[in-house]
Amino acid sequence: MGAVAQSSRLVNDVLSQIGEPLPGSNFEWVNAHYPFERSSDWCREFLAAALEHMQLWADHVAPLRFHEEAEVIHTFRPVQTLSRAAIEAASQAVWVMDGGTASECARRHVCLVLDDLDQQRKAAQSEERKNHLKAARQLLLERLQSDISEKDIGQFPGYMNIVKEAAATVAAKGTVDADLAHPEVVERLWRASAGSAHGKRWPSLELQFVNPEEEISPGQFATDRIPDPAAITHILNLAGSILSYGVLRFADYSGYTPQLGNILATAGENLGAIIPRRADA
Repeated sequence: MGAVAQSSRLVNDVLSQIGEPLPGSNFEWVNAHYPFERSSDWCREFLAAALEHMQLWADHVAPLRFHEEAEVIHTFRPVQTLSRAAIEAASQAVWVMDGGTASECARRHVCLVLDDLDQQRKAAQSEERKNHLKAARQLLLERLQSDISEKDIGQFPGYMNIVKEAAATVAAKGTVDADLAHPEVVERLWRASAGSAHGKRWPSLELQFVNPEEEISPGQFATDRIPDPAAITHILNLAGSILSYGVLRFADYSGYTPQLGNILATAGENLGAIIPRRADA
């Protein structure tokens, strides 16, 4: 758990050191397909969102400042919820950057932009705002009509499918445990984390050790529940692996591969300078 916490701080520093896409970079080519909403900006924001979630977890489990009376209490829902949010956010960036060609990356990007506009329109409260967003969506399609149709852009695949694809990509090209990239395993992790966030009962039974205690009525027992460390570790590892891969892929797509060694070294030094040390160490 602590390793994922510190890794999130490290890759956050790495992302902060990646500037605008350099000339000749993959993102320069992808952005050119739809410069009005740059893919590089959207991918950065997906990754930044994921990092916000994971750093909140890091500040809980591995705080940079301690109070002598402070204690960290692990309950199972927050880590599942934050990890799921990080996975969904980072997976969108990984999915876009795994298009293989600039045109396919751009298609995936525009697919996400259209879905974003649809969700924003549904959340709008006034008809004026809804009409404005509907017009913005139509303008996007008109700008692209000579290159691709709305049908060929396709529908948003849904978070579960994007998460599965991202996990498979990281397993093939990154460092995630191969078992965690198995579609059925990933689906279970995603559904369990979603159920945890929604207050569903089944994750509270399957992701914890449930010990019966006093019988409160015939056949009914009070229970003591303790989070299963393995369940916490699995979802954190998936989140950390997808996020780390996404940030490094973002650096590559932005044209910063030659500088990546120095960027990582600087991030490591910065992290080492803020990690608290034991007085007796």
